[in-house]
Amino acid sequence: MNKKTTTNAARYTLSDMNDGTLWAIDQEPWRRCWFCDSRFGAAGDEYCGSCGARFTPRRYRGELLGSMTVGMLLDIHRNPAITQDLLRLPVLYESLETPNGTVVLARTPEGSTVMPLSAHDALLLARAMFTGVVQLYDAGYQLGKLQSTDIFLQSDGSVALGAAPFLTMLTTNQQAIVHETAEILATFVEIPRITRRFDIADADVNPLLTILADVRSDILTTLIDCLQAVEEAIAPFETRRTLVQSFAAKSDVGRRRAGNEDTILTASTTWHRDKNNYQVGLYVVADGMGGHAAGEVASATAVQSIFEHIFAANNTHISNPLFATDVAAVVQCIDDAIQHANTQIMVEAKRLGNDMGTTLTMALVLGDVAYIANIGDSRTYIIRDDQLRRVTNDHSLVMKLVELEHIVEEDIYTHPQRNGVLRSLGVSALAEVDIYIERLRPNDVLVLCSDGMWEMVRDPDIIGTIRNQNGLANIADTLVEVANNAGGDDNISVILVKCDQ
Repeated sequence: MNKKTTTNAARYTLSDMNDGTLWAIDQEPWRRCWFCDSRFGAAGDEYCGSCGARFTPRRYRGELLGSMTVGMLLDIHRNPAITQDLLRLPVLYESLETPNGTVVLARTPEGSTVMPLSAHDALLLARAMFTGVVQLYDAGYQLGKLQSTDIFLQSDGSVALGAAPFLTMLTTNQQAIVHETAEILATFVEIPRITRRFDIADADVNPLLTILADVRSDILTTLIDCLQAVEEAIAPFETRRTLVQSFAAKSDVGRRRAGNEDTILTASTTWHRDKNNYQVGLYVVADGMGGHAAGEVASATAVQSIFEHIFAANNTHISNPLFATDVAAVVQCIDDAIQHANTQIMVEAKRLGNDMGTTLTMALVLGDVAYIANIGDSRTYIIRDDQLRRVTNDHSLVMKLVELEHIVEEDIYTHPQRNGVLRSLGVSALAEVDIYIERLRPNDVLVLCSDGMWEMVRDPDIIGTIRNQNGLANIADTLVEVANNAGGDDNISVILVKCDQ
C-alpha cells in the first residue's frame, strides 16, 4: 500500500510507516466516539454528546488482509477456539475494503512496552507468552511474526498484543514456534555486561537468558517444556516473604482552596501466624468533588465505607495469610468495598440534594502482596531499586489523549482539560475500578497521592525528594512543602508505605 493512500470511503487515511506498520487516521471521528463508541455525533461536533470526549482525528493500528481466511482480527469472530483472553488479542474496530484487500483496524491496547525488563517482569512475560502460544497451538493455530513493540506487559502479568500479525492454521512444527517465541522474548531481556564466569545465582543475571539459551541449543523443544522451565525460574521470585510495613501520611489544603476535600486513611494491624508476624495494611487517598462542601463529604464517606467493609466485615478473612493468595477472593473483597462506598455516596448525595463524587486510590497490603485499586486521577506509585514507577492509570481525558498519541505525557500538566475526570465514585450505580497486584520486596515504597501532589511535584522530583530526605514523616512533609512552593493549586495528600524485612 502506498503512503498516504485514501480509502474509497474518504474517511480514513492509510499510511505505511517506515517500520512497515499500517496506520489508519480517522478524519471523521464524530461518526464513532473513540471513548464510549457512540454513533450519534454529527459533522462539526467538537465533543461527544454522550460522554463529552473531544473529537479529534484518531489513529488506529491496521492489518492488510489479502485473504479472508487469515488474520487474527477476522478469525476472532470466525473461530470459537480463539478467545480475547488468550493473549488479549486486539479488539476489532472496523473493516475497510481497499483495492489491495481488506484492511482491519484495531484499537491499540492501553500501556506501553518497556525494554529491557527486570528479571521478574521478563519471566512474567515469558510465562504469559508461552501460555498463550500453547493454547493457540492446542487449538490448531500459530501466530505470525511479532515485533517487540506489538507486546504490552500488563500489571497482572498478562500480555496484550497491540498489533494483528497473521494468525493461521498450523504450518510449522512446534520446535519452530518455540524458537520464534524465544526470539521475541530475547528482545525484552537485559543482557548483563560481564566478562567473568557466572552462574544463575548471580544477581545481575536474568534467569530467562538460560532458558532462551536452552531453546537455541535444542535442549528445550516443546512449548510445555519451556513453560515448565519458566515456572521453575519464577518460583524464587514469588516466594512468600514476611515484610514489616511502616507508613506516614500528610494532607494539606494547599494555597488556593478554602477547604480540604481530600480524605486519607492509614490502618494497619498485625497477627502472629505460623511463627511469623503477618501484617495487613489499608491505605486510601480520596479526592472529593462537588459544590457546597460536598466533595469532602464524598471523600470521607468513601474512605469510611471502605474501612468498615474491609476491616470490620472481612476481619476474619484478612487475618488469614491464605486469604492473600486467593487472588479472586481479595479482588472481590476490594470491589465489593468500593461498590459499597459508591452506593453510600449516592445515598448521601440524594439526602443532601447535591451532586458529589470522589476519585480514589487505595492499597490493601496483605503480607508481601499489595492489591492496588484506582478510580479517577489519584495515583499510586512504587519505588523499587531507586526507580519510580506509576502503578495506576489515570482515568482522565488528558491521559486518554496520551494513550491515543494525540499529546505527550508532559502535556497533561498544562493541558486546559487536565481536570476532566472520566471515572469517579458517586456518578453511576456501578463503579468501574481498576485493580492491580504487586508482589512487594524489601525496601519497596508505595506512594499514594491525590492529583494536587503529582501535578505540582513531577515524577523526577518525587523520587529526588525521597532520595534526599530521611524518615517517612519528613519525606511526606517535604513533598507537601514542594507542592505548595510550586503553586499549591489544589488540596495535597500523600501516603508513604515502606516495606522492610
